Amino acid sequence: MTNKHNPLSSHFRAPKLFAPIPSAGKFYESAVVEMPDTLELPVFAMTAKDEMIMKNPDALLNGEAVAQVIQSCVPNVKNARAMLSSDIDVLLVAVQGATYGDEVEVTAPCPTCKEDQQGVASVEQAIGSMGVLEKSYTVEHEGLEIKVRPFTYASTIQAGITNFQSTRSLQALAEVKDEMERLRLFNDNFKQIADLNFRLIVDSISSIVYIDEEGEKQSVTDRKHIAEFLDNAEGRVGKKIEEQIAQLNSIGINHEMKLQCEKCTNDDGTPVVFDSRVNFDPVNFFTAS
Repeated sequence: MTNKHNPLSSHFRAPKLFAPIPSAGKFYESAVVEMPDTLELPVFAMTAKDEMIMKNPDALLNGEAVAQVIQSCVPNVKNARAMLSSDIDVLLVAVQGATYGDEVEVTAPCPTCKEDQQGVASVEQAIGSMGVLEKSYTVEHEGLEIKVRPFTYASTIQAGITNFQSTRSLQALAEVKDEMERLRLFNDNFKQIADLNFRLIVDSISSIVYIDEEGEKQSVTDRKHIAEFLDNAEGRVGKKIEEQIAQLNSIGINHEMKLQCEKCTNDDGTPVVFDSRVNFDPVNFFTAS
């Protein structure tokens, strides 16, 4: 039995824009993202189902809402959780543009008068001014080449969930009357955060290259061996790696935007212009701070 042609197929959604991503697909196999030769991914507008998914608080917290919507609106993406967080940020903004148009209103308080000021952010400009990642980044230490990469979306979501749980645990400490029990719970909470940060760094080390006894380069990719190395290396090594990863995580969508205050003026009579950081929130897509 063959499927009957749907007479409404000509009204199905089509790509509204084509978006590059910071990684340009350098870190992915086709099972994660199928990158076109143009290195720009076709982006569709959200469906009614997609918009309902984005209103589910639990699905937003565990990352499932964003993953599902990205895979729905960017069909070339096969496994959103395995993508870099910086790529997901750009694609979220692209979905915003494909669904609601290029211009998005943002609001932020003027640092002088403290009154909220409004401005317009451009999806096209935000994507066009994004940073681009190189294929490989290396931290060198005593003959070792430590290859690092930015956080994946899965790692970022896990960090968010752990931090959320940690915050709730710390708030609950106020109800614990026994001082020793309160101290124990605080230490457990601190250890949980420290363990998470350690795992995030380990997961962001793709390999460690060393020189063997024959003078040949060898590569270590085993997660347990990398974790054992990091757990036994000097603190300054971990700090160098952490700083490099933090720098990589900042490469991507441009969060900076200038707003003009309608009330305040400078000494020369020109309007006060101030910098605002635009956060790309999965719920509202754009919020200004």
